[in-house]
Amino acid sequence: MEYLASIQSLLEEQSAYGYVCESGVRQYGHLPHIAPEAYSVYTFAPLAEEQLSLLKARLGMELPEAYAAFLSEVSNGMHLFHRCLSLYGLQGKLDRRSGVLGPFDLDIANCYERPRNADEDCFFIGCYSYDASQLYMRRDGEQVYYCARYDATPLRQWSSFSAMLTEEIQRLRSIHDPQGRLQVERMKTLPI
Repeated sequence: MEYLASIQSLLEEQSAYGYVCESGVRQYGHLPHIAPEAYSVYTFAPLAEEQLSLLKARLGMELPEAYAAFLSEVSNGMHLFHRCLSLYGLQGKLDRRSGVLGPFDLDIANCYERPRNADEDCFFIGCYSYDASQLYMRRDGEQVYYCARYDATPLRQWSSFSAMLTEEIQRLRSIHDPQGRLQVERMKTLPI
């Protein structure tokens, strides 16, 4: 899990601009220029073993080993740079009245809005907010692929989940100022 150092560095940097922890949701880097309660990075309490089992049962499929480890050891999904990149997780029950948030749900991309040309081994792990383009892994592999929202044809690939997350944190960090303001046009938040 080489990406842990990148995540930790980002969280330390962003916590200087505000940090809130509520009901297992940690929010780093207050963004008052976007909205009164907006934050740059959201992490969620890692999944317990029984939650991971529930997730596998709900999806009806195994998760790629590296992504299952991320969900159970690091964070149950994640939003980076005000959702420029979101990693999916087990959403569970949301309570919008209390403001408790969760990750975007793995169910949606893997069961309901799956690209038609995605074979059964494609496991969708995240998306970019600019155009809802997606990231996926092969259930039996290490590589991560970037594709359009409704077309699983790879447009980019990384050698592993760790390589993708480390690179994307660095890249997205380089196009935002320390207070979370995007310094380029939104289209440049995409990895191609």
